[in-house]
Amino acid sequence: MKPRTEISNESAKFVLNAYRPNGADAQDPVFRAALEQATRDPELAAWFKEQRSFDSLIVAKLAEFQPPATLYSAILAGIANRSPDLRFTIRPLLALAAVLVVSGGILFSLLMEGVSSSKMIEQYQTANLTMLNSAPAPDLDLVTANFSRTQQYLAEMKAPCIPFLPEALRNLPTVGCKTLHWNGQKFSLTCFRLPSGELLHVFVIDNRVFHSINVEDQFKEMAGWHFKCERIAGMLVMFVSRASVAEIGKYI
Repeated sequence: MKPRTEISNESAKFVLNAYRPNGADAQDPVFRAALEQATRDPELAAWFKEQRSFDSLIVAKLAEFQPPATLYSAILAGIANRSPDLRFTIRPLLALAAVLVVSGGILFSLLMEGVSSSKMIEQYQTANLTMLNSAPAPDLDLVTANFSRTQQYLAEMKAPCIPFLPEALRNLPTVGCKTLHWNGQKFSLTCFRLPSGELLHVFVIDNRVFHSINVEDQFKEMAGWHFKCERIAGMLVMFVSRASVAEIGKYI
């Protein structure tokens, strides 16, 4: 019998934040441990139920929104049926009503784009952490201690390179690099070896994938991994390591 995977409520919440409202992720191994934890812990279950209700409400509202089909004809009819002395006052009001309906839809769409982008970032982070958890060390395409060689290889593979590297990090030896794909988007991983012996993994992906959503630049923790994201020169850079936050902070 396969042993049960233990997961904390904090880690479960991080994973479940990326759970899609239609339940398409229910059988995904990435989400299974978090879903099982939600069935065991009443507090987490209540949080997840509230989260799903909110997500479903947003999706439903977006699906049902459309400007009334009769809006344009109603505006014209309203203008035509008013006496000349009232048309001046009615016309701006009707125009304002039309603007409010349309702009309401635009604002709601922008809100949903932000929610969707936020979910995408969480899914991307979860996918990277899951990949790192699946083996003692990443299966690299190129093994080398030379940073310049890693970036040359990634450029040859048309994968995004690290756009900027602090001098302290540049002086560390690399372990190697690889190209990966997520949601049809190519991205890269470059690994450095910290003085403690732990690896510092640097993922780089085109920032346009996630639109203009704000990214928290504070460290987070999940299953023993410390990670943070930064936007640098059009790229979203994700730093991940099992080293302490204090050690990582010296190099990024």
